[in-house]
Order: sequence, then C-alpha cells, then structure tokens
Amino acid sequence: MGTQERILQILRQGGYKELTLLQKYFIPMALQNRNIIAEAGKNTGKTVSYIIPIVINLENSDSGLRVLVIASAQDEVKKIQEQFSIFLQKMEKPLQAVSFIKDKNIKNELLVLEQKPDILISTPDKIINHLRLGNFDINKIDICVIDNGINPYEGFEKDIEFIISELPQKTHYWLFTDNREMIASFNDLMSNPSILYSEQEINTSRARQENRKKTMNFTEEQEKNFSEIIQKIVKKIKEDEDPNELNAFKKIVKKNVPFTLRSYFSAYLFKQMVSGNATSRPQHNTAETAAPAPRPSMNKPDRNYKTLFFNIGRSRGLNLQALRKFIIATANIDPEEIGQIKVHDNYSFVDITEETAQAVMDGINSKVYRGRTLAVNFAKKAADSQKTE
Repeated sequence: MGTQERILQILRQGGYKELTLLQKYFIPMALQNRNIIAEAGKNTGKTVSYIIPIVINLENSDSGLRVLVIASAQDEVKKIQEQFSIFLQKMEKPLQAVSFIKDKNIKNELLVLEQKPDILISTPDKIINHLRLGNFDINKIDICVIDNGINPYEGFEKDIEFIISELPQKTHYWLFTDNREMIASFNDLMSNPSILYSEQEINTSRARQENRKKTMNFTEEQEKNFSEIIQKIVKKIKEDEDPNELNAFKKIVKKNVPFTLRSYFSAYLFKQMVSGNATSRPQHNTAETAAPAPRPSMNKPDRNYKTLFFNIGRSRGLNLQALRKFIIATANIDPEEIGQIKVHDNYSFVDITEETAQAVMDGINSKVYRGRTLAVNFAKKAADSQKTE
C-alpha cells in the first residue's frame, strides 16, 4: 500500500471522509521528518493532521515512548487523548497513548508511565517535573508535538524552550499556534522549521512562491560580483590546492551525489558560501519587488571589536538570529554592540565591541543553552594558533 493510500485509510478508520487543507500540506511534510510550525486554529483538523503521521511513524518503529504531545491547557489534553483513542483502537499494531489528565499526583502519573506507552500527552509543567526527576527515558523520543492553544498561559514559551533543551537532537518538532506573532518566537527554538500559514493563505502564498521562482534573476552587478568570486576560486584551485586532496573529496561527492544533481550540488554550496550577503540575493521580476533585506549582523567601520568563541553551533539547532537574541537577553547589552556572527557546526564566533566583550564573556560563560554548558573565550588569531602548533 502506498503512503497516500495509507493516509486515507487511517483517516477513514478515524471516521473522517477527506483531508482538510491543513492536513493535505502538513502530513506529507511531517512524513519527511521536518520541523514544522503551522498556523492553525479551530476547525482546521490540526489534531488529526499530526495523529496520522505519528501512527505511520510508530507502525515501523520499536516499542517505547517515542512521541510527546504537549498542550497548553488541561482540557486540551483530554480532547487530544480522546482523538488518539478513536484512531488507535483500529490499528493492526497495538499502540498506546496515555495522558496526565488528573490533578497533580506524582504517584498516579508514575502508574501511567508504567504502562510503557508509545505516546504521552500532557501539559508542559508535568513533563518538566518528570524530566527533572528522570522518570522516563527521553533518548527514544522522535517526535514532539506542541499545541500552543488559543490562550496559552504566561511562561508557556519558556517551558517549551526548557523541554526542547532536554530532548535529544534527533527529535523533530511539530508546533501549532493560532497566533502569528508567536511564529517568530518559536522559529528561534527549532532548527530550520518549515512554516505553514493559515488555510486562507496556503494556496496564495504557494502560488506567489511559484511565480517568483519562474521570474528569478540576478542583476548585472550581482552577476559581476559572483563572476569575480568564482574566478578567484578557480585561480586558487589551479595555483594553491593539492590535486590529490581534491581528488579524495571528488570521490566522496561522486559516491554520494547522483550525477544528475552534481551541478545543483555545486550551485547549492556556492549559494551557502555567499549567503547572508545582500548582493547575493536574486531579484524577482514582480510589480512590487522588495528591497533586499540587510544582513542581520555586520561590523561598523567606526567601532573596534573583539571576537568571542562559543562552544556551540548548528548541531545544537543554533542559528545566527537565535544566538544574537540569546546574547542580548543574557548579557543585557544593546544590539548595536554586536557585530558579525559566524555559526559553524560545533562552534560559533561573535564580534563584540571592545568595551563590551569582557562583560559579555563574563555574563554568558557557564550558562546553559539547549542542554549545553557554554564556554566563551576570546578567539585566537590565526597567527597565535600557528605558534601553538
């Protein structure tokens, strides 16, 4: 049975005839193991939209707690539990969803966990309590669903941030909110999330994207800049690089990248290399072409900077905006004090104005970010690092 047929089969087993617009877009994205933020309110079918991919994922996985569903209110927990019960009772593979729906009673909740469920539904406070007590194994959790609800309580976002910091890196997050302003906040908590806007805008936004793709072009100045960069790279390859070393890399690329995609692979690497540069962004031939967005961080020519080394990077779900936001909030500094930021896989470099750098380092050192204790030091200069070798 194909994936589409299986989706419709599960849908009908739950008593529904056809997919909602949200479900049509959300389910295929969820089955691709993406992080997703969906703008969804009442009557959009949001609960079923994540129940179906959860069922499909669990059908082919080992037993044990693999899914957390977090709701912002206790009455929502009960409703979600009821929806899961309808779907799971007709599954060929026995799957169990449990919830903490009674008053806060740790003994009763431990009895629930002793049932060795596949899915746990709860409010954040109860999950945080059990995380701190080490009452369940988080290492197997593949999916965390977050239902922001209509009126989430104050501090809900902070509780979710803590839970995400405790879960394993492999976990995928599906978040639902009816408040568009919350999308930006949650965006910083996840690694490269896909965003689905409200049903009224899904079709129009997709159509706009398709139209822009068809008319995407670079300006003459952009093409000139890119040509100069490429020529420098070619010259460096010819004059400086070791052919044996490059051949070793070529073998890896040939082994892992299909022949038909190698030109796109090269284009993607080049795009990544020049990303963040306003001059590298294509122009869209539309009636109302927006001006290129400024770079999120850059050094001002009239300021002196010190470069700080952070022992955290993309592997922890960090991105440039999230790191900048964290520094501002934790060190309590003016955004103007931050210059260029470079985020790598396992570490990052941040330029901070000379008069502020020490205070930032002192204020952030030993703080915990997404489960990682931070170590912040002045970055070594290239010349210094060569002396120590």
